Amino acid sequence: MIEPQPWSLIKKITFRFFFIFFVLMTSIWNFIPVVGDWLGKFVYHPSFFVQNYILRLHAVPKWEHAPTGSGDTLDDWIMVITYFAIAVVGSGIWTALDRKHQQYERLQYWLSVGLRYYLAYVMFGYGIAKIFVQQMAYPSLAQFYTPLGDFTPMRFTWMFIGYSPPYQFISGLFETVAVIFILFRRTQLIGLLLFIGVMGNVVMLNFFYGVPVKYYSAFLWLIGLYLTAAHSKRLLDFFLFDRATEPVAPEMVFNKKWQRYTRVGLKVFFLAYGVGFGSYQTYSWSTLMNENPKLEFTGAFDVYEFKRNGIENNSPVDTVRWNQIVVGEGYEPGEGRGNFKRGTSDLSLATFTVDSVKNLTVKLRGDTSKLFYGKYAKETADRFRWKGMLKKDSVELLLVRNERKFRLATQSFKWVMENKDY
Repeated sequence: MIEPQPWSLIKKITFRFFFIFFVLMTSIWNFIPVVGDWLGKFVYHPSFFVQNYILRLHAVPKWEHAPTGSGDTLDDWIMVITYFAIAVVGSGIWTALDRKHQQYERLQYWLSVGLRYYLAYVMFGYGIAKIFVQQMAYPSLAQFYTPLGDFTPMRFTWMFIGYSPPYQFISGLFETVAVIFILFRRTQLIGLLLFIGVMGNVVMLNFFYGVPVKYYSAFLWLIGLYLTAAHSKRLLDFFLFDRATEPVAPEMVFNKKWQRYTRVGLKVFFLAYGVGFGSYQTYSWSTLMNENPKLEFTGAFDVYEFKRNGIENNSPVDTVRWNQIVVGEGYEPGEGRGNFKRGTSDLSLATFTVDSVKNLTVKLRGDTSKLFYGKYAKETADRFRWKGMLKKDSVELLLVRNERKFRLATQSFKWVMENKDY
C-alpha cells in the first residue's frame, strides 16, 4: 500500500470541522441500544440552551420540543447553527492541540464508511416508500373538491408527485439504487453522482415549494457532496481536462480471512435488513391501509337540508350552514378524512369517526375537541341523515351524494396528442 502523504493545514482543518459536524448531525449515539433511547430525550437540549441563555428568546426557559410534523422548526434550525458553531470551535481547539498528526487517512476512511451507511440507512426508508408508492399518496376525493388556491405549496407538491405512481416509483428506485451503489467500492462513485442528482432535485423541491424537510435534505445532499469531493481530481481529469484516470487503491486492506468474511457478512446483513425488512414493513402497512373498511358514507355530498335548533337554513352564503361534505378514506378502522364547506368558500379539513353503534364524531383536523357529535342514518344508497350537536346547537343535515367526474382523475395517458390540453 502506498504510504499516505502529509496533508496541508487547510485540508486538516477542513477534515476536523466536517468530522465534528457530521458526528453531531448524524447523532451516531442514537444507534446504540438503550443509550440511544435515553439520549433521545435530550436531543434538542443544545438548541434549548442557546435559545434560553445565549439568544434569550424565552422568558421562561424552554426544555420541551412540541411535535408538529415539521422538520424545519426554530428548534431544528438553531440546533443546526449550534452544531456548526461547535464544529468551528472544536476544529480550532483540535488544531491547536494536535500538532503531531500529518494526516487522518484512517479516520477519514471510517468517517466515509459511516456516512455511506448512514445515507443508505436513511434513503432506504424514503426510496422504498416511493417504490411502494406510499410516501406521496394519490390525490384524495376531498383534495379533488378543494380549490387549487386553498392548497399549501407543500400539499400541491405532494399531490403533483403522488398523481403519477410511475414517476414516484422511478424516483424511489433511483434513490434506492444510488445508495446500494454507494455501499460498494467499485460502484461508489457512480452511486454518489446519481445520488447528488436525485437528492439535488429533492432539495430544490423542499426549498422552493416550502416542504418542511429543508435542512435535513440539504444535510443528506451535503454528505453526498463531501464523499464525492474525495474523487474530485479524477472527475476533473475525466470530464474537464480529458486526462486518463488511475484506479482508486483500496483505502484499507483486510488481509485476514475472518476480517474479509466479517466485512462481507455485515454488508449482506445490512442490505438484507435495509431492503428486505424495509420492504416488508412498507408492504405490510400499505396492505393494512387497503384492508381498512371504508365508512358507509364515503364520498362527496351536497347538504340539501340544514336545520339548526329546529330552524331550516337554506342560505348558501351563510357561513354557519354546511353546504358540502366530502369524506375520503382514513388511516384507522372507522375513520374517514375529508373536508366540509361552510357558505361558499369556508373550507375546513376534518376527521370523521364512526363507532360500532353508528355514533358519528367530526373533528377539525389537528383539533381534539368534538365539533359535531351525533348519529347518522342511511335512507338510500345516496342519501344520509345526520342528527346531533354542532358545538352547543342541535342540528339535522340531509346529505345527498353528488360526485362529479374530474378530468384530472379520468384523463388517460396519450402517446399521440393532436391538440394541447389546457
